[in-house]
Amino acid sequence: MLDASTLAAQLRHPHGDAAQAVAESMNRSNGALNRAAIGLLAVTSGERVLEIGPGNAAFAPLLLQASDSRYLGIELSSAMVEAGNRQLVAAGLAERAGMRHGDAHALPIADAAMDAALAVNTLYFWPDLAPVLGELARVVRRGGRLCLAFGDATFMRSLPFTADFQLHELDAVELALRVAGFGVSAWRSHRETAPGNDGQAREKHFHLLLAQRR
Repeated sequence: MLDASTLAAQLRHPHGDAAQAVAESMNRSNGALNRAAIGLLAVTSGERVLEIGPGNAAFAPLLLQASDSRYLGIELSSAMVEAGNRQLVAAGLAERAGMRHGDAHALPIADAAMDAALAVNTLYFWPDLAPVLGELARVVRRGGRLCLAFGDATFMRSLPFTADFQLHELDAVELALRVAGFGVSAWRSHRETAPGNDGQAREKHFHLLLAQRR
């Protein structure tokens, strides 16, 4: 078991010998939340989907269930990019999906190139929401959708490994979305009792926001 500061660093940027184990832990811990977010985003046939911080792309196949949809995952972690691309090849999805190394503050994507975007449990690593949401507004076409899933700030403060995370209140995220050029169209509260990334079972509380590019 990793200590709190080491776990926090790995969640931010999986690396070294622990990277794959941390990725699998995140997949288990965040599985229900990812499925809820993917359901809310509701990708349709032919859409181009961007995911920010997808780890090893474990949930990409769920985003590709619609016919002719395409997927791009942008990850800071080179280890996750390599693991994700291997997984996409193994799943027979390499022609429709890929992982690329990159930073959400400067996305290596053309303007209006995406129909939909998803970011699950990544807001904590964006000290200032405005630059990242501005980039997402740039790459998502007008009328396209963005789904953000993130922990309720009160719940997140109860976790032993979030001392250095940037925790955002729900109303602040909604305001930042509007300022960036998105209109919030749906909110969902996601609650579950399950083990977290530290292996401890607890009551979890997350918010899901669906927004449309104006």
